[in-house]
Order: sequence, then C-alpha cells, then structure tokens
Amino acid sequence: MATTGSLTALQLDAAAGLLQNQGIGISANLTAAIASYEDTALISPFLDTISVGSTGNILSANVISNLKTLAANTCAALSNSVPPAYSGLGVQMTDVVLAEAVVDICSNNVSKLAQAVNQAQGYTDQTSVFINSAVNSQTYLGNTFTTMNNMITGSVTSINLATGPFGTDLANLGRLINLADLSNFGSPLALVQQLYSITGTIPTLSVAFINAGISTDIVLNLTSPTVSVIDSTQRLMYQAMTQITGDNLTQILTVLGVTTVGITTMADLLNPLKLFPNSYQSLTAPTANGPVAIYVNSTSAVNTNLISLLPPYVVSSLV
Repeated sequence: MATTGSLTALQLDAAAGLLQNQGIGISANLTAAIASYEDTALISPFLDTISVGSTGNILSANVISNLKTLAANTCAALSNSVPPAYSGLGVQMTDVVLAEAVVDICSNNVSKLAQAVNQAQGYTDQTSVFINSAVNSQTYLGNTFTTMNNMITGSVTSINLATGPFGTDLANLGRLINLADLSNFGSPLALVQQLYSITGTIPTLSVAFINAGISTDIVLNLTSPTVSVIDSTQRLMYQAMTQITGDNLTQILTVLGVTTVGITTMADLLNPLKLFPNSYQSLTAPTANGPVAIYVNSTSAVNTNLISLLPPYVVSSLV
C-alpha cells in the first residue's frame, strides 16, 4: 500500500504507460500552436522588437509596457496582448497561456495532478447524475405517462383534472368500483359481479333479471367471476336495473357503501353523470388525439365526436 504522498510501483507503471514515458508536460499541440502564432508575419517582427528593445535599455520600460498592451483595447490578438481586464499581468498573451498550462498540470507535480484528476472525476460523477436525470425525464417511462401531471398522479389527471372534486366523488362511491377490473367498469355485468363478490346473490335482483327475459342458467352463474354474457343480455340486465328502486336500491347501496346523492335506480350506478356529480364536467376519454371531454355543455350532453374517436364497442350506445 502506498504511504501518504507517495506512489506505488504499480501506479508509476500505469502512469508511465498513460504518459508514454514522456512525463507530465504541456501539450505538444498547444506549444506548436503558440509557436505557429508567434511565427506569423504580423507577430514575429513585433515580438522581436520587444525582445531587442528590452536588451540594454534600448527602449524605455514605459515604451516596452505600451508595446505589450498595444491594441489591447481594440484587437488584442493583433499584438499578442492580453485583454484590458488582465492588463495588470504585464506579459504577453502567449505567456499567460503557457503559465496557465503549467498550472493546469499542477506544475508537473504528479501527486497534485492525481488529486486534481480525482476531484474532477468526483465532480463529473456527481453532476452526471443530475444531468442524466434531466435528460431521461424527457422520455421517462415512454408512453406510460403523457405529461408530468399524469406521472405524478398515476394517470388520474388523464381522466379528470378536477382532482379534488373527483376524489370526493370516488370516496362517495365506496366499494362500487372494482380496481382489478377497470376495463369493464360501466358494464352491467361488472356491476353485478362486484356486488355479488361482496354479499353473494340478492334474490330481488335475480328475480328482476329473470322477469326481464334473462335465462335462469345465466342468472344462477352470475356469481362466477369468469362468467361472460353477450351484449343483448347486458342490455336486458340494464333494463332490469332501472326497476330496482326504493328499499331494494337502498339495500344495494348499503352493501356497496355508496353515499352519492341522487341515485334513484340501480341503473344510475352505471351513469357517470350520476356517479361523479361534482366532477363529471371534467371527465375525459383517452383517444389517439389525446384526452377528449365526455360531456360538452351545461345540458350534460355526451360529446358525439367520441363516436369517431373511440372503438365502436365503447360508444355503441351513442349511435
């Protein structure tokens, strides 16, 4: 193990390879560029004048100083001068560049250079976390969330921006919505299955279904979570639900824990207008063109544009 302030043989070997056995020094490309600049037809005679004039006091110190800052206020590069803000340095620009190059390599001190490299590495590692996070946030989770609002709310705002009233409406619905079966939310079968999963068969509802023309075999199997019925049967179920009122409805609302005001028939439990009285005007449907309002005016009319924007099975009741 290396002692404080020293390098191991392995470290020296690695450094020798990295530096190609040339040691630490100013970049050859930099010194070549400076030499090329100083050898130009404009700068070379000028530098010779300063060099010769400084020998044997041929030119006064004041003149030399003025030469070194010649054109500094207009175009410093024409006379190898430093910009006005650095005039106190009293040297030529190439001198400043070379001096800075020596500082950048820690004055040829390997230990100091190693420390500087480690500090730079630590800085880049730390800042890269923030930079990468900022870049990745532009496409984070791809198409899962379309906006920052949707990402923060778990896509709740893609359904309803009125999150406060929407939350109140959801709380009032108790256990009506089966979160594990949201794709069927709003269908008569899903409502019955959710109700039966909580309390089992309700005789009054079974009788209403049979009276509406639904076969006994289907009615007896509605407690099964895997049961499937055709659309015409679901229509009959909905019609039967419109007849469930009064005490029978109160029993169902109690079982589901629904406290929403304005529910007058069991069929109302399939009507978003009745289910979300505080937030229905902000309800939207996801389409290829982005969220589109479901209700369009104060009369609570359904947006007929949804007919062309959503799959037929979703809006078949609007046609």
